[in-house]
Amino acid sequence: MSPLILEPESLLYRRFSQLIEDADLVFFAGLPGVGKSLLLQQLTLMALAAGRRVTLLQWDTARQPFETPRYPLSDSATHPLVIRATGAWLRRALLDWHARARKPQDMLIGEVPLIGGRFMEVARLKSDEAETLLSDERTQFLIPLPSSEVRALIETRRARSIADPQHENEAHDAPPDLLRALWLDVYRVGVLLGLAPPTKVDAPYSPAVYEAVYRHLLQHRNARVLPIDEPLQPTASVYDRAEQLPFLRATAAQAETILADLEASVSPEAAIAAAARWYEV
Repeated sequence: MSPLILEPESLLYRRFSQLIEDADLVFFAGLPGVGKSLLLQQLTLMALAAGRRVTLLQWDTARQPFETPRYPLSDSATHPLVIRATGAWLRRALLDWHARARKPQDMLIGEVPLIGGRFMEVARLKSDEAETLLSDERTQFLIPLPSSEVRALIETRRARSIADPQHENEAHDAPPDLLRALWLDVYRVGVLLGLAPPTKVDAPYSPAVYEAVYRHLLQHRNARVLPIDEPLQPTASVYDRAEQLPFLRATAAQAETILADLEASVSPEAAIAAAARWYEV
């Protein structure tokens, strides 16, 4: 098991301690390269130490059953139909988990990137049973907000971990050039929503624009920002967690059924076109 690196007197430690008491579902929302995986790891360690029984949700694990030979990764990017299928599975999967989580100590901790539509389904209002669960006060969304300096350090560490991974999952992390492209997508959305000024050159990472866009995406949810002004110093891989923790993940049969239903109702071309409007809530 990885060590806990949060100091008990730190703001993050105090906030996490309160979440462990007050929440049953906690989602870290944000771009790759803002520290979601490390924060998820640390909250998980604290929750386990407090006696919570944790189930994890992570995009990179959840999407895998949907990545058939028809829709493989392309330049580290997920096909829009896979993104849509994974999201279609998620709301029902959360309900199923909640139905099984009969004891007060049960807790689900997850990552929801939202960018490009990845798990955007949890942010959108829908008239289904899952809406009650997602809007409940014991379901909390956290937006890690690194300063410009911390974000630059994270990108540097990401390049190093991909080149020399401590865990097999690190080799599949989004590389720095993809991190940059995803940030520019967020900035583009900020401009479309009137949250950022237009620019003729590539915009540098802006915590203010980033926060504004993610607050927009989570306007229907119990969401709060986690400012990250000081870099955390991991002593092991962010993927090194307590062994044998369960992950929320579709079965191969579930994934194939959802993909087949989508293929019957929407073309890959239509899915690609709809993906450009991923930020609509």
